[in-house]
Amino acid sequence: MTDQRARVLEIRHADSEPPGFYGPPLIDLADVTILRIWREPVPTDLTGFDAVVTLGGAMGVGDAQRIPWIADEIALLRRALDLGIPIWGVCLGAQILAAALNADVYTASSPEVGIHTVTLNDAGTTDPVWGTADGETSGTVPSEFDVVQWHFDTFTLPPGATLLASSSTCVNQLYRHGKSYGVQFHLEAGGELVGEWLDSTESRSLITETIGVEATDRFPADAAATEPVTIPLARTVLTRWLTGVVVADAPSAGRTQPTP
Repeated sequence: MTDQRARVLEIRHADSEPPGFYGPPLIDLADVTILRIWREPVPTDLTGFDAVVTLGGAMGVGDAQRIPWIADEIALLRRALDLGIPIWGVCLGAQILAAALNADVYTASSPEVGIHTVTLNDAGTTDPVWGTADGETSGTVPSEFDVVQWHFDTFTLPPGATLLASSSTCVNQLYRHGKSYGVQFHLEAGGELVGEWLDSTESRSLITETIGVEATDRFPADAAATEPVTIPLARTVLTRWLTGVVVADAPSAGRTQPTP
């Protein structure tokens, strides 16, 4: 493993959508610049970054007419792709990445909310980031796992992308396009973060309408029950991506070295 640190632009779409379980590997392995895109200017120069991590949010690509920064982010991700900068997109981030790759993003026929099982396909189990082989330093990825879902939109598989995982409700759960990954599910979220999301009266009302009062009340505890798998899994896949894809392929000029 290289000892160089990735320079990451982390895009947040709301204060309530932090990196969660992705946070520790980002802190350990990267120098992170946070862009709170709803209130800060979108950078035009990405040459100082080795990767982009774009997180979740309650809005959707279809809201671009009332939320101008959505189009700005699609343009930013296209610039990153043109520069060969890898992108890790989470939920909304995966949908915005799909749009940047000229896929269609639309309202799903069935919302996917709660704890759902995601299963890797053959391409997923052999993927360099999501592959299920044991790793001495990066950990192991299960071929099937339960994870938090909270989305009402989905997307077509972007042209040139490889599908890596699906669920019974939503086919396009995880895809790879070159060095970039779109992750529809919330691997970063556990019981505490789901509880915080449900503290919003608007969010609780929406989720209650979708899955019912009992399932909504149980949602944080159900999310907490996934943590023994999702916490190490989030670290494993992001570590593999940052060290095996991002840093391995990025130019070394201007990098900082970790403190011994």
